[in-house]
Amino acid sequence: MKDFKIKVILTTTFIFLAGIATAQLANIDELTPGQLKKYGKSASRAGDIYTAIFFYEKYRTFRANNDEVNYTLAELHRNARNYEKAAELYQLLAKKAGKKYPHAQFYHAQMLKSMGQYDEAIDEFTKYRRSLRGNKEERTYSKLVRMETEGCDSAKKIIQSPLNVSIENINSSVNGPHIEFSPIPFSDTMFIYASLRVDSLVYFTQENEDTERPVRQFYTAKKQGMDWIGGQLLEGPFNLPGVETGNGALSRDGNRFYFTRCAKNWQGKPICALYVSHKINNQWQKPEKLPATINDPNYTATQPALGRTAKTNRDIIYFVSDRPEGRGGLDIWYTVWDPKRNLYSKVRNLGSRINTLGDEMTPFYDPRTRNLFFSSTGLPGLGGLDIFSAFGERRKWSDIKNIGYPLNSSYDDLYFTVSRSGEDGFFVSNRPGGNSFNNETCCDDIYYYRWNEFINIVVYATIYPFEQDKYGRKKDLSNFDFMNPDASIKPLNDATIALYVQDKETKEYVFLDNYSTGEDGKFYFHLIPEQNYQFKMQGFQYFNSELHLSTEFFNFSDSIEMPPIWVNVLTDKPVVLENIYYEFNSAELSQRAKNVLDTTLLVMLKEAPEFIVEIGAHTDSIGDHEYNTKLSQDRANGVIAYLISKGISPERLVAKGYGAEFPIAPNKNPDGTDNPEGREKNRRTEFRIIGTLGEEEEDEDFADDN
Repeated sequence: MKDFKIKVILTTTFIFLAGIATAQLANIDELTPGQLKKYGKSASRAGDIYTAIFFYEKYRTFRANNDEVNYTLAELHRNARNYEKAAELYQLLAKKAGKKYPHAQFYHAQMLKSMGQYDEAIDEFTKYRRSLRGNKEERTYSKLVRMETEGCDSAKKIIQSPLNVSIENINSSVNGPHIEFSPIPFSDTMFIYASLRVDSLVYFTQENEDTERPVRQFYTAKKQGMDWIGGQLLEGPFNLPGVETGNGALSRDGNRFYFTRCAKNWQGKPICALYVSHKINNQWQKPEKLPATINDPNYTATQPALGRTAKTNRDIIYFVSDRPEGRGGLDIWYTVWDPKRNLYSKVRNLGSRINTLGDEMTPFYDPRTRNLFFSSTGLPGLGGLDIFSAFGERRKWSDIKNIGYPLNSSYDDLYFTVSRSGEDGFFVSNRPGGNSFNNETCCDDIYYYRWNEFINIVVYATIYPFEQDKYGRKKDLSNFDFMNPDASIKPLNDATIALYVQDKETKEYVFLDNYSTGEDGKFYFHLIPEQNYQFKMQGFQYFNSELHLSTEFFNFSDSIEMPPIWVNVLTDKPVVLENIYYEFNSAELSQRAKNVLDTTLLVMLKEAPEFIVEIGAHTDSIGDHEYNTKLSQDRANGVIAYLISKGISPERLVAKGYGAEFPIAPNKNPDGTDNPEGREKNRRTEFRIIGTLGEEEEDEDFADDN
């Protein structure tokens, strides 16, 4: 499996013949068996499986019964994805040399599955599992057999319920005879992809070994009518002469482009590294290599995909690597970029819900649905690499499922992407019917898909301020018309409303997107069917403002205008906590005052755990300035101590003693006599919302870096 995963990362599908003269190619029949084997081994070591097959097939005419030759060719054909040839050779080995090559039967079953022969594959997997008894690798391969068998069973069911989707193999201006990969939707009429643009087999011999070898580069394809026309090199500082380049990801705002460059290290192992280019003043800057914590020089880092943290809107860079501490072969990892510090967090594995004993690769993150799409050989599928989806972000994932047939086939299906509208997108497959130069399933082509009955639900509403809250600002609402606001009431401008969707497993609501209103106070969101949504105002000034909407029974596109939304608007002005008064010259809270706190401020702090509040205490005018300031500070500290005892975090509370500086009632009557009622009002406690907590959830990614 290792050869195949490297092939996906850095495919070398053009013919590379190192040190072989043109005359020898013209007279291959004159080569001795020893020379054929030598050239085959040399090509195999160089990663050129097609040249290796070329020589080993000729060599096999002399050594048809040689088990080593047959196994070598079986492996080469498997990695070249010539399933029929590989199945034939593995079957021969399983019958003739099963003890010497105990896993030949497993690969024979895999090849049958890859050709869609599920019942035959199940029989072979079952026989192979029995043969494992006592084998030191029994535990590992038993898990793989169980997964493969489950895949065969589920494949038959999945195929019986095909998706209502149209799939089109894009024309030869995009799909050449070699592998095309990493389609990246750029707009409704353009996508970026990577390809080796060579129209025929390329031979390198002793006579032209110094010739510049073709490499994969980025190209663009533009929509003209109903067709995609490709083959134009991507403009900008991304492609370099002689450097393998591909696997890109564009940020949602279009200002950052992450991609991969690959080269062989001193051991001849393909090593890929991640780069990023920033767009400044509408110009793409020279790409920067990501730090060594991400680009370990001994391991590959490739195939970036971009998500974003829920509230701080930082880039989450998902990528594929064979670094240690993984779950299997290739795993998906992630790091978070903090733009303020230009700092990348520690690299973390997505965990066992995504990564398996097999290979996981080609991630794509759809922020519209919070779904990660990826391909895997380690989850039950129709055959080879299947595309899966998972809901969540970073290390929290749920609702993991096979996306279905015919997007998935018994062949390799990968690089699944979704357009911004969600109505269409691209994927890559080696299914029959593509444009291949060798066997019909050797090479990956880019396919375009479109949902035949795409359901687009648009919800919109107008937000109005509600001049009332639970802390004393009252209004007569007896004749108020909430459905038809008076023209004198202005909608909320520059207010942010956030959209959340319910996790079907945990039932928690998780952030999807937000929208900032204009002068008309309106917001708009695009929703999908069979989801439960929550809308919440963002910002400390909006308290307890949320509503819910379910699209569970929507089976058609629609625009939904919700009734006017009224929100309680809190400001940063102080709000008096009623009945929190103090006896003369005392800072101690009475039981009555504690009861008031329990039913007012404490409730708010628990319902809005992001609020930071200032507790302000005031005195009357008796006593000097220094004394009153200390007394009021003690009173504020007393309220905070009580709130902390009730479980409120100290970092959310600020105590401020104002002394007698800000009276709200006269301390004396107009005739100069004492005013006990006024003094009592001045001996008050207020709270004021002064902000919200930082996003500790995201900062935990950087905890080990400080």
